[in-house]
Amino acid sequence: MAEGVRRRRKLKPVEEAIQFSLEQKDKNGLEGRFISHLKGRGVFSCTDFEKGDFLLEYRGDLISKEECERRQRIYHDALKVFMFEFRYNGKLLCVDAARDDGSLGRLVNDDHINPNSRMKTIRVDGKPHLCLFATRSICPGEEITYDYGDSEWPWRCTTLSVG
Repeated sequence: MAEGVRRRRKLKPVEEAIQFSLEQKDKNGLEGRFISHLKGRGVFSCTDFEKGDFLLEYRGDLISKEECERRQRIYHDALKVFMFEFRYNGKLLCVDAARDDGSLGRLVNDDHINPNSRMKTIRVDGKPHLCLFATRSICPGEEITYDYGDSEWPWRCTTLSVG
């Protein structure tokens, strides 16, 4: 290596998540695409990701349980799916991503059978941030998904027809 030239150290996944959370930006290598009228939009990889890599943050308003309940009473059903409730330091909190701010995290779809990422809570400047990390290698063109958890989401219901 030439004298005076340094290679930039690759950030660890959590360090990278903190950096993008502070900048309130999405990283390169991901894009939002329309899938169908039933599913709506989703997030797709444009590059290779390795297991453990930081993918993106689920950004929105960090609100209390009480404010979450208030907003759910006034929101249309189509907006309620953007309310991400979670427990942090013994308190029930919510990230409300109903307002489309152009960030990709709010577009990541549910897959409770074979997700390729997992939501983790990280601490940035004393506040919780919800970030997705790859649970396996992800190839270009692959949709980014995670398991929304133990809820009775309408798209998970299957109907058997009797012939």
